[in-house]
Amino acid sequence: MPDATWSDYYAANEGRAPRDQLLDVLSRFDEPGSAVDLGCGAGIDTLAMLDRGWTVLAIDAEPEAIERMRRRAGDNPALDTQLSPMEDVDLPPADLVWASYSLFFCDPAHFPKVWERIRTSVLAGGRFAGELLGDRDTWASMPERTAMTRAEAEALFTRWTVERFEEEDEDGEACSGPKHWHLFHLIAQAPRS
Repeated sequence: MPDATWSDYYAANEGRAPRDQLLDVLSRFDEPGSAVDLGCGAGIDTLAMLDRGWTVLAIDAEPEAIERMRRRAGDNPALDTQLSPMEDVDLPPADLVWASYSLFFCDPAHFPKVWERIRTSVLAGGRFAGELLGDRDTWASMPERTAMTRAEAEALFTRWTVERFEEEDEDGEACSGPKHWHLFHLIAQAPRS
């Protein structure tokens, strides 16, 4: 993360509510199921899923993220955590893979493999929700970031039912300071067969 640490990010987000997009995708299920929070950070969204009856595997590459998550969740038996970069993780079958503001930190050389793992882990009729980094984002030129055009983002969801596809393309703030955001906010349902 340019000019900021993950600790800075966790501190800046300490009091935030669960993301609206998470609440949106959870409302699309008839009942709670199993979820993967890929890049869980300090666990705010994971806790929202747990509070709503979901079983969650929370994954992050940063030890501090997992420590913060564990402190927040206590001994909740519906939570499992894994300290691992997303490039190395094997994902279990899940009703929901939630990747909020995390996939663009995937090494571009490994993104196709990571995406294939996500795609195959989402159960029939389950959902993926999260963000993809657009090619006009400030961070898109960074060699360690995975960015794509709108057409490339849409192509990831061939045969899926895209329930939400919002493009954000505006100046804003990141933990590291001002930047131009170009994001695709997505909710997509996997084919039922």
